[in-house]
Amino acid sequence: AGQRIVYMTHDHVGHLGIFVSGSVARLQHRAILESLDAVEGLAPGLYEMVIDNPSGDPDCETGDFTVRFDPREVDELGIASGDAALKQVAQISRINEAAYSTFVSPWIRAATTPASAEALRALHPMRWTRTMFSERVNPWMSLVEFAADTLRETREPLPENHPAIVTERALSARTGEVLGAWRKGRDAWIAHVFGAMFGPFPVTTSPAQADHPGAASNKE
Repeated sequence: AGQRIVYMTHDHVGHLGIFVSGSVARLQHRAILESLDAVEGLAPGLYEMVIDNPSGDPDCETGDFTVRFDPREVDELGIASGDAALKQVAQISRINEAAYSTFVSPWIRAATTPASAEALRALHPMRWTRTMFSERVNPWMSLVEFAADTLRETREPLPENHPAIVTERALSARTGEVLGAWRKGRDAWIAHVFGAMFGPFPVTTSPAQADHPGAASNKE
């Protein structure tokens, strides 16, 4: 339907959430935000976003890592692309796109100005939630930086067998299990709804996934 679809996988992380290492999420989110213009320049199709970071440092400078977009086929993801259900979805997508282009897009284009576009760009949740905590616009954050430096110099890590550490890790593990169970239930419900609307949606395992069993569940 003339769309660009970009996905990303991770060798060790199944999903990015509140209990995933911040360093992992930070690098991925930085790479995504800094590559938005490149995504807009891609031809319609399916791409895998790959981050090459030779240093292995998730906090490296922007110039120390590169991002590339490798063209992919749906078959490589282990999805039966010739399924009748997908053909129905594709047809509905084309109808929706035609309706949007005919009745909605002209009005949005007429009402949009460079200033309003820049305002919407600045108000994107992934931008303003970081901007509001930047010392460039929030002078109070300099106090947080000072406090963090002070604590970093004076902190005394607790021993591994400390009750607080043991409790924290146990709670984190249980929470991860709950989130994993919820994710599986959500996926099963979505598959059920999809099947009820469009028909069964068979998923097969591709040779690439056989070599990397976690690839299908590691999309971010």
